[in-house]
Amino acid sequence: MSGSDTSLPAGDPFAGFWRRAGARLIDMILIWVGYIIIALFIWQDLAVEVVVKIPDSGEATNWHIPSPFGMLVVGIAAWAYIAVMESSRLQATLGKRALGIKVCDYNGNRIGLFNASTRSWPLWLPWMINTVAILDLIVGMASLGACLAVAFNGRKQGLHDIFARCLVVKRQAVFSDAPGRSS
Repeated sequence: MSGSDTSLPAGDPFAGFWRRAGARLIDMILIWVGYIIIALFIWQDLAVEVVVKIPDSGEATNWHIPSPFGMLVVGIAAWAYIAVMESSRLQATLGKRALGIKVCDYNGNRIGLFNASTRSWPLWLPWMINTVAILDLIVGMASLGACLAVAFNGRKQGLHDIFARCLVVKRQAVFSDAPGRSS
């Protein structure tokens, strides 16, 4: 798809890095609060209890940390939340809605579940492979690079957005025919 067969949003409709990072933070908090409630009160296999000894005082305290199975469940839940919400008629997760942005294709239309899954991998895959140290490092660095690309791209797209052929725009963005577009 070349630039001449897409609609272009007018003005500067693209959601910038910090707005997207803020939306991501809101979504992470929602996902983790849900995980903690479920792990502590409903499905105890999602967390393990460890005893932590404080070196200076010698006191021991019990902490709950995610189990490997719990991290896998969090990754799947994060994928489902992100992909379903972004491919819905809302076109955004709750964090994106709170900050007035949405996900769309190059013509401003809603994306499908496959594209939403493709563009969301940097957000959920690191959680799913958290227990494999070197793989976690590699995927974490790739995810970080994919997301940081937003700061250096004219359309403010991360690599994951480019692969999924998506844009993240301000909710009120208006798309118009591109100059020189043939009908």
